[in-house]
Amino acid sequence: MAAAWAGCSERTPVSDSSRTGAEGGARERDPRAVRRRDLLRAVGGVGVSTPLTGCLDDGGGDPDPGLPESASSCSRDRADDAALPFDSGEEYGGWGGHTHHGTAAGLSHRPIVFVHGNGRDACDFDGHAGYFVERGYSGDALWAITFGRETSTHAEMREQLDSFVERVRRYTDTERVDLVGHSLGVTGIRYWLAEDDRYEWVDSMVGLAGANHGTWTCGPGCVAGPGSARICDFLSHACADTPGRPLYELNADETPGPTEYYTIRGTDDDFFRTRPTSPELDGAENVVLDGADHDAVGTSDTTRELLFGWLSDGQ
Repeated sequence: MAAAWAGCSERTPVSDSSRTGAEGGARERDPRAVRRRDLLRAVGGVGVSTPLTGCLDDGGGDPDPGLPESASSCSRDRADDAALPFDSGEEYGGWGGHTHHGTAAGLSHRPIVFVHGNGRDACDFDGHAGYFVERGYSGDALWAITFGRETSTHAEMREQLDSFVERVRRYTDTERVDLVGHSLGVTGIRYWLAEDDRYEWVDSMVGLAGANHGTWTCGPGCVAGPGSARICDFLSHACADTPGRPLYELNADETPGPTEYYTIRGTDDDFFRTRPTSPELDGAENVVLDGADHDAVGTSDTTRELLFGWLSDGQ
C-alpha cells in the first residue's frame, strides 16, 4: 500500500549518503513556515498529518508554549497487553505473535521489534506488519511495543524495552532480534542498548528519522519542558553538543557492538531543518529519501522495502 504525502511520489527517490553523500533535491522552504510548538505536537509521530502552519517562534505569549502530546492511534489503553501472548505487568502494551497476526505458530525469520515515536503507539506499525506477513513472515516474528505513557523519558523507554525484548526472546526461544525505531524510538533504543549493554541481543537496528544529533525544535539549552517537551533535556542540539550529557556521550561511539546499523532520513524533514544529517550514524548504512518528510520516512513503501531487504536475510 502506497503512502501519500505532500511533495512525494508513490515511490520515493532514494540516495545513499554512505556512498554518495548526496541529499537530493530538497525543495526550498520558508524558514518561518513552521512553529516550534506545532512540530513538538507531532514529534516522533508516524502518520501525523496535521498541516503545520504559522510563524517560527517559541509560543509567544502562550502561557504553555504548547508542546501538547499527539493522540494515539490504537483503540486500546497504552498498557493493555491483550494483543500480546505474555503479561506486561501493566507497564506497557503492544502487539505480536501468531495469534494476533493470524498466522501459523513458529518463527519464519528473526523477530523484529518495532518501537514508536513520541506520542504514538504500536499501531503505527500495523501496515509494516501486513507488508512483512504478505512476504512470508510469521506472526511470531513481528512485534511492537506501546510505551506506558505517550511521552516517555529515555529512562522509562530503557526499562520497558528491556522487559519487552526479553519477553519476546523468551517467547520465541531466540537469542537475537532486529529493532526498528522511528523518531524518539531511535534514541530510546540506542540509550537502552548502551545503558544495559544489550548489543548481543540485537542483530540489526534501523533508525527512521531519529534525532541522533538533536533537533532544533527543543530550542536552546538542554532543559526538559512540559508535556511532550519533557524529552528536550536529552534531544536538543545543546544536549548533543555538550560533553557529559547523555546524547553527547551516546555519540562517542555511534555504532557499537556486533549490531548492524541502518538509518533513513528525509530531505523534507522539518525536525532536522537546521541539522539535516542528525538522523545519520557514523558507521551505519545511511539512506536519504528525496522529498520525504518526518512521517513519510516511517510509512513509505520505499522504507518498507528497505527494511525487508535489510532484515529478511534474503529469505
